[in-house]
Amino acid sequence: MYTAEKRFARLKVYLMCLTMVAASLLLEGCFAQANSPNIDSAYAFSVLKKQCDFGPRPMGVAAHTATRDYLYSELGKYASAVELQNFSRKVGSRNYALSNIVAHFGASKSPGILLCAHWDTRPIADQELESADKKKAISGANDGASGVAVLVALAKVFHDNAPQVPVSIALFDGEDFGPTGDDMYIGSTYFAKHMNRRAYKYGILLDMVGDSKLEIYREGNSEDSAKQVTDNIWQTAAKLGFGSTFRDSVKYTISDDHLPLIEAGLPCADVIDFDYAYWHTLKDTVDKCSPESLRIVGKTIAEVVYSERTTSQTH
Repeated sequence: MYTAEKRFARLKVYLMCLTMVAASLLLEGCFAQANSPNIDSAYAFSVLKKQCDFGPRPMGVAAHTATRDYLYSELGKYASAVELQNFSRKVGSRNYALSNIVAHFGASKSPGILLCAHWDTRPIADQELESADKKKAISGANDGASGVAVLVALAKVFHDNAPQVPVSIALFDGEDFGPTGDDMYIGSTYFAKHMNRRAYKYGILLDMVGDSKLEIYREGNSEDSAKQVTDNIWQTAAKLGFGSTFRDSVKYTISDDHLPLIEAGLPCADVIDFDYAYWHTLKDTVDKCSPESLRIVGKTIAEVVYSERTTSQTH
């Protein structure tokens, strides 16, 4: 017989279940919020603009040295340690001084994450139509300054909200020198040769991520050598509502700073929007870039980093 007492007992169980579900959702929301620190897009954009204010920044010019000093100082405000990897490279008849800028966050000895970008700019605008313009150096607002801007903004986030895994930010020099591939990716090649491979689980490279019309597709070499990393990034972006920016298919296979790292045994994903009409032209300027694009990329990478507290054994 189904009595009023039994109905009351069932109602109590039902209410207890609802309470447990609500508590679980609240707890999950708290973790999600903790894993999603805000990115200061205005600050990121100011870092992008400041680099461009120095002028073109290829190896061997005064703006190159000034930019290096600025980035070293800016990262020094937030990192537990920051270092310059100084080295030289002979190109043609000239020896060039180069510097990778490497900042560290967190004191844990467990393997961490390497985030990287290149800070130099192309000394020639080889995609210009006029021969006279081809010889000029580019501003590199998107191709160079944008990835660096996101990482410096993330440095501020890591300082204020320490991740549970160690993070290194490496700003590579000499990525875009050229004119051929033999004299490109110089800084990342040097870093890869001298890095402690066991210090990192994986790497993420940011390149050309400031385009105001940002569409980032998966990159072919990353898919082949670091698919778990790209899966994590693109699934995270979709979860954050950025699926229209992070397009879930491969469109290009690109030579970039991630290749020396991959060749050294470190899985590394290249996050790059290669559909950029102003690539290697004099029109790669600040007005082509957007604080919102920097925020979307920074938010996604931050979420990947902070989620390592629960997925540290999955990569």
